[in-house]
Amino acid sequence: MIKSSIIESSSNKIYKQINALKTKKERDKSNLFILEGVRLISEIPKSYNISYYALSQSFLDKNDTSSLLDNAPAYILSDKLFSKLSETVTPQGIFAAVQKKEYSLNDAIKSTFPFLVILENISDPGNLGTIIRTADAAGADAVLLSKGCVDLYNPKVIRSTMGSVFHLPVVTDLDLTETIDLLHKNNISVYAAHLKAKNYPYLYDFTKPTAILIGNEANGLTDNITSLSDNAVKLPMIGSAESMNASVACSILLYEVVRQRLL
Repeated sequence: MIKSSIIESSSNKIYKQINALKTKKERDKSNLFILEGVRLISEIPKSYNISYYALSQSFLDKNDTSSLLDNAPAYILSDKLFSKLSETVTPQGIFAAVQKKEYSLNDAIKSTFPFLVILENISDPGNLGTIIRTADAAGADAVLLSKGCVDLYNPKVIRSTMGSVFHLPVVTDLDLTETIDLLHKNNISVYAAHLKAKNYPYLYDFTKPTAILIGNEANGLTDNITSLSDNAVKLPMIGSAESMNASVACSILLYEVVRQRLL
């Protein structure tokens, strides 16, 4: 249902909140995050609550929104005002303010043979989003984020997941010492990606309950968390590069798990 005439002032409360939701402080305060674009918004499961939509005037004029807007109020912004809010080169004309959904660590380990991704201090939004998307594609059961990771609901993270954030549990703000202890109590082996590891991942049996542990882009895993893993693994690097992008390394390791489980 359309809730207002066209909003043309940046002092309007809807404009102000959407703009504020670009910050973690406001997302935490309101328990909302922002999605932009029809494709991402169409991925929102029914289990998520949409607080409201915000549309540009031209989007409303050019699209049949009758089925899209039947579950939450909608506000119309002038094209000029909407473009100020958009973080894309070509504004897509529609936002949705969505309530966050929290998962617990117990939600992540329900599978008979859990396949998990653990991330320590991942700081780049694009890397985090790509890892979540790859974990989804690889059939992982959950992604577990340490307290030092970039905010899951950062708009750049959400865009980079391409909707995968809705397809598997992502558990945030975890103490990894406690997390790994719980995984061990549930017979889940933890494999740490580390440049100084002695062995390649191909030596291990990932058909058993498995968690792949990936560290910060610049500094890798902390020594303490590495020491808590069952085994450290490295990828063969035949060329001259000293390291790999965190999301690329994670993807290779996840698909080694997939390869073994498909055999």
